[in-house]
Amino acid sequence: MKLRTAKTLQILTGIYLVLYVIGIVSSLLNSELSFLNLSDNLFLLLFLIFISGFVLCWKQEKIAGIILMIWNAGIWAYGLFLNRHQDGGMFCVMAVPVLVLGTLLILRWYKSSVSPQPSVQQQWKFILRVLLINYLVLYIIVVISEITNGKHTDYFSLPYILFPMLLLIFCTGFILSWKREFLAGLLFIFWYAILTLGSVTSFEFRGSGPWILFGVPILLQGLFYIKNHFQYKPG
Repeated sequence: MKLRTAKTLQILTGIYLVLYVIGIVSSLLNSELSFLNLSDNLFLLLFLIFISGFVLCWKQEKIAGIILMIWNAGIWAYGLFLNRHQDGGMFCVMAVPVLVLGTLLILRWYKSSVSPQPSVQQQWKFILRVLLINYLVLYIIVVISEITNGKHTDYFSLPYILFPMLLLIFCTGFILSWKREFLAGLLFIFWYAILTLGSVTSFEFRGSGPWILFGVPILLQGLFYIKNHFQYKPG
């Protein structure tokens, strides 16, 4: 079963690599990528990082998982900083499956490196913690992208005051998640409720900040924290 899971992750990563290569070759043939352009060279550097993650996933699952997560963060930074006026959001969406693959590779390493094998509860704690750290990194990238987009935004007026509130709530939930998962779960659900309310009631809010689609994984994170709190509650 373990071998089958490893093969599945390797095959899925390989399929993504093939699609990645096709996309880059197509872009080069259509002159959409150039070796003379700095931003395009950075994109090609990210491609090399992905290849290294793919190669290592056959023997070094932990390192491969970390590299794929770094690649995911790099793609988000590339899309939101260097390609923000074109298909930056699409780059971010297309990178998400690699974040999942990286997380599963690290989970496999965790299950095989800990003796005795961690319980299901411990595995849940580990994978949720890894995902939350990634969400924090991506959140920081989104926030910096919004601050540096050249727009003058008054974060002390509605609806923009919701953005620092959301960041504060998320950071509080992140800290609580290490010891108080139930409270963290409630905060993440509250975070998503504010995000949804702001997106529904304000076009300006909906068009910037942590988009409502980006918030769905954080909502799920909160729901899993609450579910695990009751499912694995002592006694």
